[in-house]
Amino acid sequence: MEGYEAIKTTEKIKNVGYSTIDEIINDILQVLSPEYQETIIEMSNDDFRDIAHFNFGQWIRNKYFYKNPAQEQVVKSLSDPKEYMVLDSDEFSRIILEKLYEKITTEKKCMD
Repeated sequence: MEGYEAIKTTEKIKNVGYSTIDEIINDILQVLSPEYQETIIEMSNDDFRDIAHFNFGQWIRNKYFYKNPAQEQVVKSLSDPKEYMVLDSDEFSRIILEKLYEKITTEKKCMD
């Protein structure tokens, strides 16, 4: 199952301000199917990013980057905002996918 298809079909892109990476990750986890989260756990970080970049990554870029009125605050919430002063949408989705993978796999390890 590809990442984008794993999102609940009722999810529509809303123009809501997400000012931190944690807010974005938590929002994604609300709409990401449990089955796909289990699939993610079985992947390496690189495999997940490569597979998710084009379809799921585009959804992330559209909802949380292009349509996010709090985009500037998100950049400031990154660990080193100077490094991301000229943040493009691809780099943004890469960061989100990395953090999402980390959160899903870390939580699973804590539950085991």
